[in-house]
Amino acid sequence: MLDIFATDPEAKAQREEREAKADAARRPEWAFQFRSGKRNGNQPVSLREWRITTPRHDTAKALRELFGGTISEAPNGDYALDTELDRIEVIVDASKIESKLILWADGHPIHECDGSKFLSPEEDKGKPCDCPKLLDERKEKAKQRRGPKPNIVVPVRIPQDEDLGTGKYTATAWSFAEDFPYVMSQLKAIEGEALCALRLDYIEWEKNGKMQSFVKPVMTVIGSYQDAISQDPEPDA
Repeated sequence: MLDIFATDPEAKAQREEREAKADAARRPEWAFQFRSGKRNGNQPVSLREWRITTPRHDTAKALRELFGGTISEAPNGDYALDTELDRIEVIVDASKIESKLILWADGHPIHECDGSKFLSPEEDKGKPCDCPKLLDERKEKAKQRRGPKPNIVVPVRIPQDEDLGTGKYTATAWSFAEDFPYVMSQLKAIEGEALCALRLDYIEWEKNGKMQSFVKPVMTVIGSYQDAISQDPEPDA
């Protein structure tokens, strides 16, 4: 058998280290994804009702049975279920939520931090990231694509059909990130998994005689999932 590392153990160790990092960076396979927006050509469009994408047609059909809506093909080849719901209940495990700030370039993260320290690459991990201290300045740099923006990955399961597996919602809105510490404090006060609601709130106001609007993704904590199960009435025999 070919062994190109037989005479160079240092090169072998370097290769194994790269493989370990690659394994750690690989994302899990998600059964489905909640989406609060889509693309119309090259233009991003915010949605007022949830879109759920999945690589499996049977999962899309099962989700349609639960939530209604229409199934179409997403740009990446997945199936997309466009619901008519702006609120859907999900099961959330706080210990599995990942939150960071990321600046992307050509599909790769070039800056990952927790707001004050680098999270990657390994040689910079723990060092100050030099992001602005003020929130408005962070937002402005992100808007100019010179600074990172929120990337909060919330793994979720569907309480009506847990056999569908684990999906996720990835929040990138600053409004979601601003609420996140308070939501996490509520989640951590619950023992075990929580029953939560993912909402899309349509916000409208008048400015200089013209109506302005945006859609705000929100996650609210309803309570303990185990408590919710125990309170469900037993089905008739």
